[in-house]
Amino acid sequence: MRDHDFLFRGSGDSGQLLMELKGVSKSLDEKLILHRLNVQLPRNRIIGLAGRNGSGKSTLLKLMAGIWKPDEGRIFRYTKRISYLMPRDIFYSWMRVRDAVQFYQSHYQNFASEKACGLIENMGFDRKTLLRKLSDGQRELLMLILVICVESELYLLDEPLTGADAAFKRDVRRFLMEYLPEGASIVMATHLLRDFEQLFDQILFLDHGKIVEKDTEELRETCGMSVEQYYLERFRK
Repeated sequence: MRDHDFLFRGSGDSGQLLMELKGVSKSLDEKLILHRLNVQLPRNRIIGLAGRNGSGKSTLLKLMAGIWKPDEGRIFRYTKRISYLMPRDIFYSWMRVRDAVQFYQSHYQNFASEKACGLIENMGFDRKTLLRKLSDGQRELLMLILVICVESELYLLDEPLTGADAAFKRDVRRFLMEYLPEGASIVMATHLLRDFEQLFDQILFLDHGKIVEKDTEELRETCGMSVEQYYLERFRK
């Protein structure tokens, strides 16, 4: 078996893990982006992913999602139920909110359309509204609703809420805990550590192709600083 094979194993091999990356490397345009990463993704966790622009956050998520293959190393999936937040520009300009729901329904067999329609109504969307008429924050919220209505065990979110209003950012943990399937995990790339650090159980910092992993509560207790302060002190000097 080649080093870069992408493998699926049954849950009996993993215990409480959903995915493992072992010695994973990836280059783009002959530039090394990720270098021999070792990462474990456990069940029932919300995991932040932070790093500078160009540090490889989106690359890592695409590798986890199986969109790209690693150049070296292995990725072991212990579930096939993985949902990746699609970019907003997948939709055509003529589409309305209801068309976005139908798009997801046609692409995912495990899409909970009734749940999605209920959430869309609860969040104040008109299903007849053109997507191009929505604000950036509204489009991001709609995309988040759609992706969490795909009944999965692992959700991969790439900068999902940069334009969301302050009230929703404050309540996002409650929202996710209420509507995510039981035991599911999230990996969420974000620059907004100040807004979302209370959301995360653990945080992955990407720096020069390497991963530094921290439990967020332990970080605050042992270092006496917030996740954002730690990131700025350690990685932004």
